[in-house]
Amino acid sequence: MSVLLLMSVCLFSGVVLTSFKAETATTNRVAGTVQESLIQDMAVLKQQSQYLTETLESSDQEQVAVEQLQGAFYEVKQAYKKVEYLVEYLDPELAKKINGAPLPKVLIEEANYQTLQFQKPSVRTFLPEGLQVLEELLFSEEVNQDMRKDAIVLSYSLQEAISLVANSLHHQPLTDKQILESLREELIRVTTLGITGFDAPAGGREIEYATIALQPVLNASQQYARTTSGKAKAHSSKAVHQLQQAVLYLQQHSDFETFDRLYYIRELADPAYAALTALQQELLPTVASVSKPVNDHANSLFSADFLQAAYFAKQDRKEQKPELIELGKVLFFDPVLSANSERSCASCHVPSKAFTDGQVRSVAFDFNGTVQRNSPTLLNAVFSNAYFWDSRAVYLQDQVPDVLVKSDELHGNYEEVVQKLQQSTAYRKHFKRAFADEPDNSLNTNTINRAIAAYVQSLVALNSPFDRYMRRETEQLNASAKRGFNLFMGKAACGTCHFAPTFNGTVPPRYLESETEVLGVTVSADFAHAKLDEDPGRAGVVPADAWQHSFKTPTVRNAGLTAPYMHNGAFATLAEVVEFYDAGGGAGLGLDVPNQTLPDSPLNLTAQEKEDLISFMESLTDTASVFLAPERLPQFPKNTGLHDRPIGGRY
Repeated sequence: MSVLLLMSVCLFSGVVLTSFKAETATTNRVAGTVQESLIQDMAVLKQQSQYLTETLESSDQEQVAVEQLQGAFYEVKQAYKKVEYLVEYLDPELAKKINGAPLPKVLIEEANYQTLQFQKPSVRTFLPEGLQVLEELLFSEEVNQDMRKDAIVLSYSLQEAISLVANSLHHQPLTDKQILESLREELIRVTTLGITGFDAPAGGREIEYATIALQPVLNASQQYARTTSGKAKAHSSKAVHQLQQAVLYLQQHSDFETFDRLYYIRELADPAYAALTALQQELLPTVASVSKPVNDHANSLFSADFLQAAYFAKQDRKEQKPELIELGKVLFFDPVLSANSERSCASCHVPSKAFTDGQVRSVAFDFNGTVQRNSPTLLNAVFSNAYFWDSRAVYLQDQVPDVLVKSDELHGNYEEVVQKLQQSTAYRKHFKRAFADEPDNSLNTNTINRAIAAYVQSLVALNSPFDRYMRRETEQLNASAKRGFNLFMGKAACGTCHFAPTFNGTVPPRYLESETEVLGVTVSADFAHAKLDEDPGRAGVVPADAWQHSFKTPTVRNAGLTAPYMHNGAFATLAEVVEFYDAGGGAGLGLDVPNQTLPDSPLNLTAQEKEDLISFMESLTDTASVFLAPERLPQFPKNTGLHDRPIGGRY
């Protein structure tokens, strides 16, 4: 524990110093004042955490009312919300010890299993800690003595982590860059996590916490408005106005279930984000970079360029050339990659079905049964930090060989594929154009993988009716979809796993990690006779009990076109999906799911609410014509037997 905390404080100091050294041409207009306030607020947090520990210790020796423990907890949580914006920005890892998700952490100690197929990964699992775990304990229906003892241990760890942060602040300078970036991140955090109840798993007060968290963002913005001039003053003044309205709206509408998240985001939070983005670019102008997921130049959470596909693709960390994307597109639809030249990537990922195939499980090679899992959409699939249902591929291009050589999919062989492609003059020219600026522009395994990955990277579809409404490009969005969004981000709790704006498992506000979840998925939609699907999911790749039956959280964008659903295709309609979640997943249906991450309590959605949820998901449909199949495939000499192969394959 001490070693991990020492590493965290070193990381904290390093992040602060690195960010400070990187900013050499700016004047720290408000950073000093913000730092003074932060130090004072951290002192209060430190004091409140100490009081919580003392109260819990007293409860271990004498009867202290649960309400008193809960009150002490609330004081700590409120104090943390005042400093959250900078603590989470300066040291995200240490912040997880203070307010991380109440989920076990699996550490893979031997990662060579990804390159050395014979080596089995070894793992260590750490129990969760922090405020959210404490909240689940202290707000349980019955808080027994064992739970109080567990809470004492957690409170000591919490106190130590808070002290590390507090002690690190006195001698480390803050900069405008850090302040401005942390303000924008906090706006994203409140918008995507705070108002959804993501970090309030049991005690409630979600909207109150969001209000507290926004106050320092408003305070810092006011200081910029007072100390800047010209365009910077105009941008900061607009941010102040929007944030004042946002805080006021939160204060006046504190009921979690009735809170209008659609109005709050579209009319208040998103314009505030745009103003802060403009302020940062005015004070600290930078060139757009793909060195991180969030585009510093994007002015809306729902801008098509808010997240940068080039970052997630990892292979080159750059936008791909049209020639490379076009080559990847042709390869994607060409059955020449398969052993029998009759099956292509598009066999299981059909553009008209949002790049799925409409099957429970895709037909296997040579019609020999089916593949293991349902075919997921490839639209917006790039916005993830791991790929496949079990998250076994870290890089986008790593998906290609897994499919190409797998015996039940394309059943191909790279040496044979390269030999076949070399026979086509058209293909050789394609590769030469696509890789013209690289020393080795030959046709080989690597260039095949990179081309197909570049095409998948290009499959970004973020122009749905909902997106256009949120970007204020239209006033048209049906009332049911509006209600459905509020349910999705509120009562139905969908938004606590399917995070905006991608509505998948990639976690805001930095979008640096993608979650998998244990839902207790059943083998069918016969919930009256529910039976747990036996697929181990992520645990089949990494043998960790916490990951048993854990699967990647896919996007719900284009869900109206991608039935059937879940990794096993068990649910034929969105209505069945909603029923499953409404019941509390597998555990809620009475199944034994030891590590289920989905709460097992029913949502108690009404019939109208279920319809509204589906209406919202259907408003996320966007399949642009640019994703159509190529008009023709490269020709081969007729004597090869490849001349008349169909686009997309025969099955």
